[in-house]
Amino acid sequence: MDKLINEVLKRIRKEAVLRAGDAVLVGFSGGADSVCLLDMLASVRRLLKIEVYAMHINHQLRGDEAERDELFCREFAREAAVDFTCKRLDVLSYQEEKKLSLEEAARILRYDALEQRQKELSLATGKKVWIATAHHADDQAETILMNMLRGSGLKGMGGMRPARDCILRPLLGIGKKDILAYIERNSLSYVTDSTNLCNDYTRNKIRNEILPVLNRDVNTRASEHINSIGDICREADDYFTRIAREYIENEAEILEDGRAILLNQNVLKEKDKIIRRYVIIEGLRSLNIPLKDWGERHFEDIDALLFMSKGAHVDLPGKIMAENKYKETIIYNKF
Repeated sequence: MDKLINEVLKRIRKEAVLRAGDAVLVGFSGGADSVCLLDMLASVRRLLKIEVYAMHINHQLRGDEAERDELFCREFAREAAVDFTCKRLDVLSYQEEKKLSLEEAARILRYDALEQRQKELSLATGKKVWIATAHHADDQAETILMNMLRGSGLKGMGGMRPARDCILRPLLGIGKKDILAYIERNSLSYVTDSTNLCNDYTRNKIRNEILPVLNRDVNTRASEHINSIGDICREADDYFTRIAREYIENEAEILEDGRAILLNQNVLKEKDKIIRRYVIIEGLRSLNIPLKDWGERHFEDIDALLFMSKGAHVDLPGKIMAENKYKETIIYNKF
C-alpha cells in the first residue's frame, strides 16, 4: 500500500469518527488534491468497509474550462467505479442577490449542494454520510494566516478541524508536495483551475506570494510551524469552550423558549476576561445567534456591561440587545 495512504489511514483512525458501514461523499473538483483524496478513499473502501461517492460542483464561471473539468471528473469517477453526481450552480445570480463576494457566494452554494446530496444519500442508503474535502496542510497554513490577518481569536487561529459535524478533511496533515508525489507515483492525471493562479483573492495572495516567501526566505518549515501553532490554538479553544459551557449549564438561565439568556454577574465577574468572553460567545450560540457580523468591540461592549449598574444596556448586531437587571445581564432579541 502507498506510504501516503498509510499516513492518511492513521489520521482517520486517530480521529475515530469514520466507522465501518459509513459512506463518504467527496467534493471532487478534479484538481490534484481532490484526485489524490478520491483515489485514496476508493483504494481503501473495502479495507475500511465504507462506500465512496463523488460530487462535482460546476460553478459555471470559467466557460470551456469548467466544462472540461466536469467531463474529466465524470470520467475519472467512472474509471474508479465511484458513483458520480454533478451540480451546476448559478453563482453570479446568487452573488448579486446576496451582495457577497464571488468567492463567498461560490463557497456557500458549494456546501449547500454537498449537504443536500449528503441528505439524499443518507435517506437512500440509511448510512451515516460524511462530506470529505481535500484541504491539506498548506491550505491549513493559508487559513491560519488569513484568519490572523483578519484579527481572529483562538478559534480562527486554530484553522480548520480534521473532523467537524459531518465534514472530514483526511489530508489536513499532508503537505502539497506529498500530494503531488502521490499523484506522480500512481500516474494520475488532474486538471488545474486557472483562477487559482491569479492573485485577485486574499487566499490566492497568501498562497502564491506570502507563504512561498516565508518558506523560502524566512524558514523552510514556516508552514509546518504555522500548523503547529494552529494545533495549540485549537486545544486552547476547546478548553475555554468547555469551561464556558459548564458556566452556561450551571450558572446561566435560558429564557423565553431559547430567545434570551440570563448571566449571573457576581459569578461571571470573578472569572478571567478570556473566560468571560467565551461565556458570552457560548451564550450567544445557545440562542442560535449568528456571529458573522460581530467584531471584537461587540464582545468588549458586553463584557464592560457586566460591570455597569442596573439599567445599562448595549445594542448589538442582528437586533440583539444586552441589558443589566439587578445582578444579572440578559441578552435577547429585541423583536
